[in-house]
Amino acid sequence: YRRWLWWGRFGVLVTSFQTGGACYLTILAVRNGRSSFCFPGKDQALCSSLYTLVILPIATWLLVLAQCCVGSDVLSWRSLYEMQHEAWRAHYREIFDRGIRELLCCLGRSRYLTTMDEDEVDTVAALLGDLVAYRAAGASHLEFLAGVALLRTRKSKPPVPKDLPPAPGPLVTEAALLHPYAVAAYTGPLLDIGRTPLLFPCAWMYRQGLLSLWNRRRSPSVDGDNWWRGHATAFLRAARLPAEALLKGRIHQRNRETVYFVIELKELKLVVVAVRGTETPEDLLTDGLGRECILADTDFQGLFMSGHLSDTAKREISSSNPHYGHAGVVAAARELAFELDSPEDNPELSAGSSGSSKKTGFLTSILGPGGKCEGFSLRFTGHSLGGSIAAMAGMMLWHRFPNLHTYGYGVLPCVDAVIAEACSPFVTSVVYNDEFASRMSVASLMRLRAASLRALAADSDTSESAVIARVARRLFGSWRRGKASNGVATGKTSNGGATNEDSNPSPGGATQYKRGKCGHKLKGGAFLCYHACHCVMGMPKGAHGSSTVVMGRPVIWPVELVMPGLVIHLVRVPDEAPGASSSWFARRKKQHRAILRDRDDFRDLVVSPSMFLDHMPWR
Repeated sequence: YRRWLWWGRFGVLVTSFQTGGACYLTILAVRNGRSSFCFPGKDQALCSSLYTLVILPIATWLLVLAQCCVGSDVLSWRSLYEMQHEAWRAHYREIFDRGIRELLCCLGRSRYLTTMDEDEVDTVAALLGDLVAYRAAGASHLEFLAGVALLRTRKSKPPVPKDLPPAPGPLVTEAALLHPYAVAAYTGPLLDIGRTPLLFPCAWMYRQGLLSLWNRRRSPSVDGDNWWRGHATAFLRAARLPAEALLKGRIHQRNRETVYFVIELKELKLVVVAVRGTETPEDLLTDGLGRECILADTDFQGLFMSGHLSDTAKREISSSNPHYGHAGVVAAARELAFELDSPEDNPELSAGSSGSSKKTGFLTSILGPGGKCEGFSLRFTGHSLGGSIAAMAGMMLWHRFPNLHTYGYGVLPCVDAVIAEACSPFVTSVVYNDEFASRMSVASLMRLRAASLRALAADSDTSESAVIARVARRLFGSWRRGKASNGVATGKTSNGGATNEDSNPSPGGATQYKRGKCGHKLKGGAFLCYHACHCVMGMPKGAHGSSTVVMGRPVIWPVELVMPGLVIHLVRVPDEAPGASSSWFARRKKQHRAILRDRDDFRDLVVSPSMFLDHMPWR
């Protein structure tokens, strides 16, 4: 398979050389229209060379266009794979795996290209391969995007009910207070690109302290910072804090590690842990590990050991095992909790006595008796991925710091419904308008994929529309049958997000489709075609949603993940009629309102023009 990919890359290289040659011949023909350029003094005798100079660029451009239309792949994947779902999944998994590794190598992460074993890149590629396997339904990528556009035009955004209770005032006030620190954790150029898109290099250099290098020793040193301590300077300038307020931080990232800053607010008696969201390739890989993983007992043991959780909630957690979480977020939260307060202190061993550890963690040393911040309250905050990691890390440390509270903004769905409800006393998730991240899970993406194909099939007038609709129901709507037969223990988490429209299985099991001849269009040799047919014919043909094993991995429908804690939704207030308010500032103050929402309202993606902009940290 890698030989095919390298053959494709060789075809792209040949096409690029052809394009360069065509450009050169075209420029030569335009700049030197007379044949005397090559044959001085014999213009009339050898005028045919002029026609040759014009014909050559035209022929070369036709060759380039034909190469681009035909493609440089060894095989015509559409004619070979047809509607075999597992074959398309395996194909795109390999495509994404190689592409992501090469892109990371271009960004300076060459270790991912040299390590070809199963790692986080391979896991992300497998997930992306599952998501784009709609090619088996006969739909291209452009057709899928067209279906999403149809959903946007046909389905209006669900209105916000007017009878919802307002959010508690103290929570809204403290969330507004901590939001600047969650945004300040973006110490790279992302924040400056959003705020000052035209002058962002100057703004970023100023925030990094590159324009005042003589003051670099005044900034505190954090782990992994550059030599001029630019990230610490950028965080302090964005948060408007003095240098002595920064107690600890980390910039350097390895696999499934996150960037964080620990600060003290003496006037408010708060210690704040600000966790950065998605900004680097490592953060994108953590985001991409969106498959669910089973939570260990030590992950939510802080809920049981805390005296602030009701007995009813504890019994519900115990009776609904196992529990699930976002694989990337869980791994990063475990590492962060260990980094901040679990050097050698196992929660299971310290359940009986709080002071039995040999080495005191960082947070315990500053918040405990005799510490620098004794009597202060602990707050975790973060935006997007940072908010999810902060919530999970706070859940792991809640039993040690009863006054802990977590505020996340645009939090990713990272836990199941039972754990999310149990986190309500100490976790607050804030959603701004139509932002996509709080609604984006693997299950919601699969529902969007199925709805897009159905919308495209309903809009098309061709005879293939019924086939597309039936294949879409077969591939993306049979997960209820597979889940019922497998008995996957998902509790209440995997039932609330799907509708009857999303799963409409055909009676009688698998449906037979008319298929034409499997014509293997060769663009390479018969040797490669033989191996391709052998690889495809050896793949299993189980239905989507059943317990099949593809490329060594079981294929099951994903567990429904939701946002943790209490959900506060910031919605825009409709503009008042002209003349209703004489002051523009008065209308500006009433632009948004904060209401309490059920987390189940955010299980499906809302396709709107502002779904991406609403998630940006500078909003």
